[in-house]
Amino acid sequence: MKWKKILKYFGITLCSLVVLISCAGILQAVELPKIIDKTNCAQYKDLLIPAMYRAVEKSDYIITPGKINFEYKLPGNFLAASAKNAGKFDVSPDGDLVDKRTGKYPENIYGMPFPNIDVKDPKAGAKIIYNFDFQRYRFMASKDYVRVCWIDKSKGEERYAQGMDHRLYMNGRLPGKELKNPDRVLAYEFQRIMEPMSSKGINSMAYIYIDPKEDSNYAYIPAIRRIRQTGSTTRSDPYMGSDSWIDTNYMWGGKDRTMTWKYVGEKTILVSFTSPNMLPMQELPDGRVIRVFPYTDNHPKYGYEDPKWKGATWAPLNITYVPRKVWIVEQMPKDQYYNWGLHINYIDQETYTIWYKEVFDRSGEFRTWLSLLSHYSETPSGKNNTGDFDSTHFIDEKNHHATTSNRAPHPESSFFVPASILDPGFFSVNNFLLLSK
Repeated sequence: MKWKKILKYFGITLCSLVVLISCAGILQAVELPKIIDKTNCAQYKDLLIPAMYRAVEKSDYIITPGKINFEYKLPGNFLAASAKNAGKFDVSPDGDLVDKRTGKYPENIYGMPFPNIDVKDPKAGAKIIYNFDFQRYRFMASKDYVRVCWIDKSKGEERYAQGMDHRLYMNGRLPGKELKNPDRVLAYEFQRIMEPMSSKGINSMAYIYIDPKEDSNYAYIPAIRRIRQTGSTTRSDPYMGSDSWIDTNYMWGGKDRTMTWKYVGEKTILVSFTSPNMLPMQELPDGRVIRVFPYTDNHPKYGYEDPKWKGATWAPLNITYVPRKVWIVEQMPKDQYYNWGLHINYIDQETYTIWYKEVFDRSGEFRTWLSLLSHYSETPSGKNNTGDFDSTHFIDEKNHHATTSNRAPHPESSFFVPASILDPGFFSVNNFLLLSK
């Protein structure tokens, strides 16, 4: 009830469109306008990450604050399991998650391994990112129809590539849904390009291992009809010449031990929801959950699709921006051949969603920022999509260009996929070759 007394002290009702922010240790109430644009953005600078503030300041973006008609939360059974994990796990000097009893990576954890974050802990940054991993692993496996779009500053969409994205997580699985894992794989990934014809078959697959061993990465080259095995640092190469790279799946899809993680602070920022309403989802008898989206096209609406829009061609429209408290966590690649330098992550304190990421090149110059767009869906049994996304935006400030990776409606688009539908055999090299030809 303490927070209600605080609201009453400031004369704020639950229906007011306000946000409480901390400034110099003092709690302040800030009323949000209907729009935040170039004319008033200086008043709300603390609610925007630096890259977003610059975008609003130069009229590339207009922020539309609003309210969401749901509680953005993780499921109750997941949170209960997380609470039981308190004190059981640690992070090794090399950055690996370890069970305190065995000193080894745990076979399977359901729930977040670190439910209580102490920001004074030198390992706080690494523990926050492991919580991010496991709130995602609870989906077990997913099949998604994805459309990657290249967007030019003046012309709008230049080209696209779309197809199926398959993921299988071998840890973080629901109790009773564990899989045998003799190869000690943490996650399998398979990106299959199906359109347009000029790009069809440019497929990629990866095994991310639990152990320190280098991940296995494969690429199929249609021109020579051969598979090429690539090194782990290629996960930082531009994906098909876009502004994105494989390691930015879910904002971060790489192996945690390859980075150093540092907690640097917290703040309240405005984050992007593609719908202010909860969208019900259907759960099939086998456990799969069919995805739904707040749009019927293959992506949210962008600036270049509205003749009246004066901002950046890649700016998302019809977005509800909502205040959320985040931790700020820096990551720095350990490998000198990794293509990028410092990353700054803005991670939801309650759900561990990474809402934004700012990325610098190896020289220390700011280059690219990422923005995640999401909505909230729930099944009658309580399964939800918290931490999931509709679209990820990659904005290259230096080249004034952007790429969007969008999930689109499709009959096969589902998550919480059981092993009877998607298992490690699907990710064999032979199947990869078969589906690439």
